[in-house]
Amino acid sequence: MKVAGLVFSARKSGNGFNCIKYCLDRLEEKGFRTVLVNAFDNEIKPCSHCNCECYAEEIRGSREACPVKDDVLKMYELIKDADMFLFVVPCYGGHTPGIYRAWTERLPHLPKLNQQFKNFEEFQRLFLNKIKGIIVIGNLTAWGDMTLHEVLADFYNIEAPEAILLQSREYGHSSLEGNLMESPAVKERLDRFVELLIKRINRKQVRE
Repeated sequence: MKVAGLVFSARKSGNGFNCIKYCLDRLEEKGFRTVLVNAFDNEIKPCSHCNCECYAEEIRGSREACPVKDDVLKMYELIKDADMFLFVVPCYGGHTPGIYRAWTERLPHLPKLNQQFKNFEEFQRLFLNKIKGIIVIGNLTAWGDMTLHEVLADFYNIEAPEAILLQSREYGHSSLEGNLMESPAVKERLDRFVELLIKRINRKQVRE
């Protein structure tokens, strides 16, 4: 099975990148294939200056190209064959980063223009319903729990993803230093997180 990890942070290598890399390494040790996609290395633009081209077939009876040119489709191509997705999202003042919000705006619609998803049901089957793990990094004093709920809201009406909130202050670190993975307690918590994900995969395989 293949696991795709996606990092949504404004910086290239910080707590988020280190945490998801650790999880993917543990999964590789268990025999999983993995791929890591860092939003920092890609250009992700929000929906803007358009005429709902992604819905042109329903509105105007024609297929029209999205006017926004970026790397969202390229990112999806890298992960579309994954069986499970892991996301790491930092807390920005109680909210998800703009780069994450732009991704969630664009992903359901852009692949449709390239015949990846025929309809919402196919998007749900090929993306939303795949086993997911969510890591949010943010202190409660900065409304990290609100950020976690904001991410979880993107996966309503499906089986709730495995999710954890990592607070740098809880482990004696500053979130800006990017050294959260130096704490053995963080590694232990991520080990348990990975174990839960593997149990989900095993249950899914039994059902199938």
